[in-house]
Amino acid sequence: MGGAGSDLTLHTTDAIVVRNDLTTVPAAIALSRRARRVVTANLVIAGAFITGLVLWDLFVTLPLPLGVAGHEGSTVIVGLNGLRLLREAAWHQAQERADVTPR
Repeated sequence: MGGAGSDLTLHTTDAIVVRNDLTTVPAAIALSRRARRVVTANLVIAGAFITGLVLWDLFVTLPLPLGVAGHEGSTVIVGLNGLRLLREAAWHQAQERADVTPR
């Protein structure tokens, strides 16, 4: 635990507990499940934007600047949606969810 792990362990593991408190592991699992939901939502958002832009271009003439703006706008929305996980509140919500989850 902590920084005392071997180099091989640090390079081959998927997650590293850097605190000397194993009670944070359920919160990390809850946060990773939330991250998976956010990634899925981001894929749906990006797919919907791209599908909409392609359909618009197939049935109506989509000007290139508007297509680029729509695509980049979807990229910004997806990025901002993912950044929600970096807030301190996301960790606290994961800890609360882990505390009420039946064991």
